[in-house]
Amino acid sequence: MLLMDRNRATTGLAERVTRVAFILYVVYRLVGVTQPFRDTDLAANNDPNPINRIVDTVIPFISVLCLWPKRSTVLTLIRREKFLTLLIFWCLASTLWADFPFISLRAAVRLIGSTIVVLAFFLNAKTTTDALKQIKQILKIYIPLSFLAILLVPAATQWEWPAWRGLTTHKNTLGQISFISAVVLAYGIRELTAKKRLVAGGFLLSAVVLVLGSKSTTCLIALMSVCLMSTWLFVDRRAGRLVALALLVCLLSLTALGGILDLDKIFGAFGKDTTFTDRTDLWPVIIDEAKSHPILGCGFNGFWVVDNPSVLGLYAWDQFPWKPTEAHEGYVDLFNEIGAVGVLLLALMILTYFKSLMKLRKPLYWKWFFIGILIVNFTESTLFRPSDFLSWMFVMSYLALYVELIRQESYARGHVAAAA
Repeated sequence: MLLMDRNRATTGLAERVTRVAFILYVVYRLVGVTQPFRDTDLAANNDPNPINRIVDTVIPFISVLCLWPKRSTVLTLIRREKFLTLLIFWCLASTLWADFPFISLRAAVRLIGSTIVVLAFFLNAKTTTDALKQIKQILKIYIPLSFLAILLVPAATQWEWPAWRGLTTHKNTLGQISFISAVVLAYGIRELTAKKRLVAGGFLLSAVVLVLGSKSTTCLIALMSVCLMSTWLFVDRRAGRLVALALLVCLLSLTALGGILDLDKIFGAFGKDTTFTDRTDLWPVIIDEAKSHPILGCGFNGFWVVDNPSVLGLYAWDQFPWKPTEAHEGYVDLFNEIGAVGVLLLALMILTYFKSLMKLRKPLYWKWFFIGILIVNFTESTLFRPSDFLSWMFVMSYLALYVELIRQESYARGHVAAAA
């Protein structure tokens, strides 16, 4: 009896500690990685801030201590999901041939640390959706502060577009965080009372307004795509497959109509053109760079570096006076950095995710983050960026599925044992 009480107390302590660590890490990911109101440059990519290094060390270390009692479950999860683990170790292995091994090593360690924080929280919480509840409370503070900054701080608006960037370093970063905020705030809104639903709807609308104000076309497209897909699934469940297929035909027809219309005018409404502000001109240049190391890559997070001659040569071109700090195509950036092997592991990771999703008996809200971030990554480099909030959310949404699958199987085994 005394042993049971001690185990219960230890479990409760681990749950509280991982919750605090998780909340602090969310705040850190939102506002602590870089200084707000400052333009992003390559120096920011190299993470010179000593506070970042302290946080990226202390919180994962505390999370490791809380994971130790759950080590058997961690091993089960690793055997079950496989490909994220292999991809992380491939990123770590790339330091052996990287042009900037210390930078690649630091990025890989940060990726491992952020993954540990997620696992520690998930395995000590009652359900993975507890993470969404914690993030939602933080966003209810972050969103009003963003509007306050936009109203009071001139640097919170990038006047060259013009577009809002709020508490972030770039308008696209605000768009990404606002996109995630909208999806988080939409979680569970239908189950609320009318009064609470009104308040939650106000925050949700505020997040959508921030997406629009950031003029991030990519995030707006991702948000619209997630809304349309969730609507289609809702209609499929409630009205039947025939009505859902009719809705799909209508959506495809509207998409085809958009292709017939003047795309320059459509994108122009969001301050873009059909080259996505010269991004399509940058992609073939980075692909040519990747062809010099197509199998292994140049090292994880090891291309957009201050001292990289290839980047300095790119800046010397009149074609790119805006001095990009990423390829603005996440899959191209990953191909350049971790090669065909790394991209293959990512593809297997995505395919097995959707295959495993069909084995889960209950709906998984996390899938909308997974799908949305995959869409954003087509014109923004978000996947497996050590300092990117979306990158962390992607890993979180991936792990949430496998944690829920393991709990589903554990419950099924317990149910069978009880029946026997």
